[in-house]
Parts: sequence; C-alpha cells; structure tokens
Amino acid sequence: MRKWIVFVLLLIGFGASAAEVKLLFFYLTGCSQCAPMKEFLAELAERYPELEVRAYEVGLSPKNWRLMMRLADAYELKDAEVPVVFVGELGVAGPAPGNTLLIEEEVQRCIAEGCPSPIERLGRGRWIPSLNPLETVVLALFLAWALYTVLQG
Repeated sequence: MRKWIVFVLLLIGFGASAAEVKLLFFYLTGCSQCAPMKEFLAELAERYPELEVRAYEVGLSPKNWRLMMRLADAYELKDAEVPVVFVGELGVAGPAPGNTLLIEEEVQRCIAEGCPSPIERLGRGRWIPSLNPLETVVLALFLAWALYTVLQG
C-alpha cells in the first residue's frame, strides 16, 4: 500500500512542473540578423527546459510566410521584418537590441503564469493576403514572360 502512495506522490510531483511555453521564430535562410537570434533562442531553450522553440523559414515557404503575416497582424506588429518572434503576449520583429531582453522576460513570465500558444491568437486581426518573396519573384517572371510573348506576337 505504501508503495502505491509513494508512486502516486511521485507522479503528482513530476506532473506539477512549470507550464510549457511555445515560442515561434520566423527567419530567412542567409539572413545576417536571423543567425544571432537563432543562437540566442537555442541558448534560451537550454536555460529553460519548459520552452519549446518552433522555427519557420519564410523565404521558400509561402505557408510559413502567411502564418508569420497572420500572426504579425494578430499581434499588431507594424513591420514583420525578420527575425520575428512570438511568445505569450509579445510579438517582436527585426534586429532591435532590446528584443532579446523582452523575449526572455516574456518567457519567464509565461513559465511562472502560463501563456497560450501564439497560434491561438490567429482569430484576431484583419489579415490581408500577401505574397512571400518567392511567390513575388515567380509572379514577376511570369508577367515578364507574358508581356514578352504578347509583344512578340
């Protein structure tokens, strides 16, 4: 009987750990400003085991680009310049020097108080569809080809 009580108490103790915090990180491959943020987030995840960092490359993925833009709208970010990070109630964009401090403070707050995933904010805002860089290039090439074809014929 005592073994069961000890077992149940151990389960309760392991289950009572701090809340899991989800952080979404959007970047472009080759972005000089994104690499330091990526390193910072890796270090942050090591210091806070409750933190789950999800990274999304937006240059070659229209789906990831649209997700970033929808979240930027929901968080009311004016400019979604990579790197972009969303965690708890915080959305930051660009290489501003204070962003890392703000991110760490929000992670600590979310661990202590609990925070919903940034994905849960997607219903907010007035998202306007936009093209990611790859789609823009493809569209420009297609339009140039179509114009060339019309002018030649």
